[in-house]
Amino acid sequence: MLKKIASILIITILIPVIIFACLFLIKGKQYYVSSLLILCSALAAFFISLEHRKLHTRDLVAISSVVALAVAGRAALFMLPQVKLTCAIVILAAMVFGPDVGFICGALSMLVSNMFFGQGTNTPFQMFGMGLVAFLCGLIFYKKNYGNNRLLAAVVGGVLCFAVYGIIVDTGSAVFFTSSFKAASLLAVYASGLKFNIVHGVTTFFVLLFSIPNLKNTFERIAVKYGLFGEGSQ
Repeated sequence: MLKKIASILIITILIPVIIFACLFLIKGKQYYVSSLLILCSALAAFFISLEHRKLHTRDLVAISSVVALAVAGRAALFMLPQVKLTCAIVILAAMVFGPDVGFICGALSMLVSNMFFGQGTNTPFQMFGMGLVAFLCGLIFYKKNYGNNRLLAAVVGGVLCFAVYGIIVDTGSAVFFTSSFKAASLLAVYASGLKFNIVHGVTTFFVLLFSIPNLKNTFERIAVKYGLFGEGSQ
């Protein structure tokens, strides 16, 4: 229980502190430093969650495969703003492999995909936002009987994508592109991103709705067959 609490504190408190500390203390391309520290923190939370289990090469292969799929899900629809498959894919990974794995997949998918779309000041916020959505869905659905409820998972995933990811990324935009932090200025930034966040949330809802149980069951069979992240092998 204490290790689970420590993992939650790292994800929800330490990482935001890292992002804003780097933002205000490091001049220049601070996002490279904060992105690296986010990954280090996420790995720390992941190793804490392993407890007495060993990390195997096949576990790393599974994470890499999910990240590759998530990156492809973003790149394939690059011409359609915010119509992305990434969020749904990392949510499914978190539901099957656990919240800490979900966070790593979410954060890495944004970092890696930005190698194609361009790294920038929003990268740490995108990493944290995507990772946190997956992490929260993992906390809600991992090893829960209601995890196979397609409509519930789709609604929760879509709402979290819209609210959590959208607000975090828009906050990053507000920090960098607003000279004044008055309520009117901040509301203007959030309002300008509203339609994009709605599209992203709705896309995630439909992808989850139609990929559960198919893709989720595929992840589960692979996890059991190869004994991923402590699951029993066959």
